[in-house]
Amino acid sequence: MSSLLSRLFVLVAVAMLPAIAIQAYNEIDLRRTREVEVQDEVLGLAKLAAAEQQQIVQGVRQALIALSELPAIKAKDVEGCNAYLSRINKRYPEFIVFIVVDIDGNSFCDSAIEHKPSTAAGRAYFASVVKTGKFTIGEFALGRTTGRNVLQFALPFYDNEDRMGGVVIAALSLDWLADYIAKKGVPEGAALAITDRNGICLARYPDNNLFVGKKLPAGKDPKTANGTVEDMVNVDGVRRTVGFAAVGDDLLVSFGLGKAQTFTKIEHRTQRDVLFIIMSTLIVLTLTAWGAQRFIQRPFAQLVDAANRWRVGEFGRRVDIPGESEIAEVASAFNAMADALKNREDELSEAREQFHQSQKMESVGQLTGGIAHDFNNLLTVVSANLELIEADQDSGKVRHFAAAARRAVDRGAKLTAQLLAFSRRQILNPKPVDANQLVSEFQGIIRKAVGEACRVKVWTNEGLWLCHVDPARLETALLNLALNARDAMPNGGVLDIEMKNVIVPEGSVPGCPAGSYVRLSVRDTGFGMPPEVRDRAFEPFFTTKEVGKGTGLGLSMVYGFVRQSGGHIAIESASGRGTTVALYLPKATQKSDAEMEGVPSDAFPAGSERVLVVEDNDDLLDLTSAMLTRSGYQVRCARNGAEALLMLRSEQFDVLLSDIVMPNGINGIEVAREARRLNKGIKILLASGYAGEVLDRHRAVGEFPIIDKPYRMSELAARLRSILHDA
Repeated sequence: MSSLLSRLFVLVAVAMLPAIAIQAYNEIDLRRTREVEVQDEVLGLAKLAAAEQQQIVQGVRQALIALSELPAIKAKDVEGCNAYLSRINKRYPEFIVFIVVDIDGNSFCDSAIEHKPSTAAGRAYFASVVKTGKFTIGEFALGRTTGRNVLQFALPFYDNEDRMGGVVIAALSLDWLADYIAKKGVPEGAALAITDRNGICLARYPDNNLFVGKKLPAGKDPKTANGTVEDMVNVDGVRRTVGFAAVGDDLLVSFGLGKAQTFTKIEHRTQRDVLFIIMSTLIVLTLTAWGAQRFIQRPFAQLVDAANRWRVGEFGRRVDIPGESEIAEVASAFNAMADALKNREDELSEAREQFHQSQKMESVGQLTGGIAHDFNNLLTVVSANLELIEADQDSGKVRHFAAAARRAVDRGAKLTAQLLAFSRRQILNPKPVDANQLVSEFQGIIRKAVGEACRVKVWTNEGLWLCHVDPARLETALLNLALNARDAMPNGGVLDIEMKNVIVPEGSVPGCPAGSYVRLSVRDTGFGMPPEVRDRAFEPFFTTKEVGKGTGLGLSMVYGFVRQSGGHIAIESASGRGTTVALYLPKATQKSDAEMEGVPSDAFPAGSERVLVVEDNDDLLDLTSAMLTRSGYQVRCARNGAEALLMLRSEQFDVLLSDIVMPNGINGIEVAREARRLNKGIKILLASGYAGEVLDRHRAVGEFPIIDKPYRMSELAARLRSILHDA
């Protein structure tokens, strides 16, 4: 009897093993999933905090740009400079002091009350800004005049003869920065810190006073630590999962969540489930022993058979013992256990399906780049063939249809550029811009920004010149001006945007150099500005709005953008008569891309050099080879990176034209680097419709000239000729 009972106990225990194994797997999988969630969470919070710090840095930079243009600073008017800086400092106490020093580092004006002489000589940031002539962020420091913890920002200013006259310095209080991040609602047990490029703590929450000015374990190089996540023991002895996000190349934001807090719920659930399994096992064993003692012979075979089937995963098997006896209750307990196991199996299958679905969704993002790359190859082939049709001396109707088709290709190229915007950050540069087209396309955003109460009118001008500006920055400036106009018309009104060509004679527009400009005017019908407000409208930090509703940097940022673009900004306003802000944008000396479409497609610059073309798309490879051969080049073709390397090692070429993204393991960047190693004089031009991730992964941003797909054959020929001419 005891032997049978022991065996029965063993059988019940074996039947419980699948449930325990499934539960253990679920707990491990849940912990892994939580770890991934925590890593994504801390990295996202770090990036969010870094974005806020970037806004602060950008605001300081624009303020220093505006200060560097003040006549009192340019002329080194000590009294006027001291008075202005004192007013600014009182309004914005987060800055301990504003100081202006000469080229030797000696101060000649500041915002302090005592105006004690000080020097920036010997400071690393001062040496850097004098050497580079660019905006510079300093490191953790103790103010020489105040003795307080500060972070300096510096920007050179130039006198009226365009010579560097000195440096404008703003000392941000690290106590203010610590209070700022303390108000961000950091969860209990978490830590938020900002460190400089040397890993020195600038501000931290919590326990800022204990760690400011000290090197932290989370203090890393912003260039290498950006976007990484680590598990580490912080300086306060707490183990956390920490995400890092850089603010430029100078500051690093770290956000950490305590391991104990993030896994508390999971540990409680694990303890509860273990207790549940133990209790369930004890109940089953107790019932089994009790039933076996009274009815072991008759139901024994059935129970053993059922247990063996459950052990191999046949959870549909049930024990059928009629009646209300004790052994029947044991059978019911076994049946309940089988139901629980089946439910757990169903839950696990559902979890697996959800996991596979999430993997599919992640694949969508990865496919975006590939789709754009293949589509750009297709557009390049279509566009190039249409160019060849246009260039052919055939009937005008064929050329007309070809030109219309090529315009459709250009629209397709614009769609792929928008697709790529989801997976990479594009670099913006000044270029010839059609203000008519830009404002017409951007007016939808302006209308949404100002609301239905304000009516927007756009006055275009036929024959408008191109202006040479950064189009993205111009859109931002327009949006700033539109928002200011909206605030000036709380009950609604009319917002007019007008473009026209102007030639400014010497002295006709105060402060504007003589020359040709595109004048872009933004006019509202709001309450206007009195003279004392209008005269200070472009000053940094000056605002007439309530505290918390404006930074005073909107118009100063527009002012800085226009001046950096080589233009001029003017404002006309009077109380009750509205406001007009006129941007004088310099006329472009080059043609825009749209105007270049008018150049005959058969005007391919010719050459005779040896060119190696590497392209995995056969149609594009054949087409490019034919075009270059037609232009006089000696062309050799390779369909992948490995084939190209063999040719480079056995032959001499003047130019390498290679696609970036290619199969078989070797991409265009690797081919280009090997080509340069083998032949120092070879000229390189890379082409791709999507290469952002590859360039970042190989740290090749800016290393080689790149032509974006889809490109025209005339554009390719011109780029090749330009590269060879520069040599």
